[in-house]
Amino acid sequence: MQGIGLAAGIPGYTIVRELHRGGQGVVYLARQDGTGRQVAIKLMREGALARQSERIRFEREIQVLAQLDNPNIVTIHDSGIAGGCGYYVMDYIAGRKLDEYVQRNELDVDAILRLFVKICRAINSAHLRGVIHRDIKPGNIRVTPEGEPHILDFGLAKLESVDGRVSAAPTQMTATGQFVGSLPWSSPEQARGDAVKIDVRTDVYALGVILYQMLTGQFPYTINGPMPEVVARIVGETPARPSVHNPRVSPSLDTITLKALAKSREGRYQTPGDFARDIERLMAGEPIEAKRDTFGSLSRQLLRHYWVPIAVGAVLLSMAIAIVTTMLVSPDDGFPVDARTRVEYERARLRLEEIEPENRVLRDRVLELEALLREHGIEPPGRP
Repeated sequence: MQGIGLAAGIPGYTIVRELHRGGQGVVYLARQDGTGRQVAIKLMREGALARQSERIRFEREIQVLAQLDNPNIVTIHDSGIAGGCGYYVMDYIAGRKLDEYVQRNELDVDAILRLFVKICRAINSAHLRGVIHRDIKPGNIRVTPEGEPHILDFGLAKLESVDGRVSAAPTQMTATGQFVGSLPWSSPEQARGDAVKIDVRTDVYALGVILYQMLTGQFPYTINGPMPEVVARIVGETPARPSVHNPRVSPSLDTITLKALAKSREGRYQTPGDFARDIERLMAGEPIEAKRDTFGSLSRQLLRHYWVPIAVGAVLLSMAIAIVTTMLVSPDDGFPVDARTRVEYERARLRLEEIEPENRVLRDRVLELEALLREHGIEPPGRP
């Protein structure tokens, strides 16, 4: 009631009702007196009693929103202080949270991907302005009845730069070991509190978790339980392919989603724009970059771990070719000769019997490697 009283004191606006109450502030639906337009007003929750760090965070959110200009990011119109309490006025987005919208409208995979591409593009535009969101989750993405997503709540954003100048603000809010964000959507580096490694790829990971949720209705791993256990899963557990939960998800979409959820930053898409482009390639029926990257990476891993059987296989294949060539062709004139053919045949048969156990082991290894490739959505290039 005190918050409503403070909000009611903001000149030029009439409070209609409370919309949302979070850890940092309270958001009210209001009407602009001069135009009758509906707006949302965010009021700093603790007002005059707020800690210095909370004031800095609130002021930074105003600073961030003021410099962003994208139709899918909420726009700020006004800010000030009422009764010693900071506030700002922004667009009112009539719609549902992303997860509620997807579930209620029963979106198919194509509709999910079209919506998700818009979200990626909006986050990418913020990155181009030097803003890392750090708290991307369905609750911070609201979708209008027309299907337009809007990114909200930049209260935890990290400013890489402001107008080309490095900002000092992030160092006050991202001390090493301090967790910032919402754990279920956090990247491994974020969950560990490794502030130095938080960059645009941290937001890419959160987008990967969101896409996984949109496609399957589930998280990539269990997010219930003590915080250390959840952190351990985020850091070390490999998610199941989305198609395990939703058979309508293609192997290529599996690959795209899991690339965004790579534990290492280098293994992910390097920007949300790259993420969006690969999805657009998939929808257009074009080869995706993720599969190319995955094949190269997986091939290098297989070669590193299994170089001995692969080398043995190459040697055996060369020997088999030489034996067959010798068996069928006379060294004298290039034509089969009965006597030489019988001798070479016996030699070849005995040699094949000697190497058959090795061949059997190698064939089994090849089958295992083929299965591993297919498990990652890659069709083996061919069997020797």
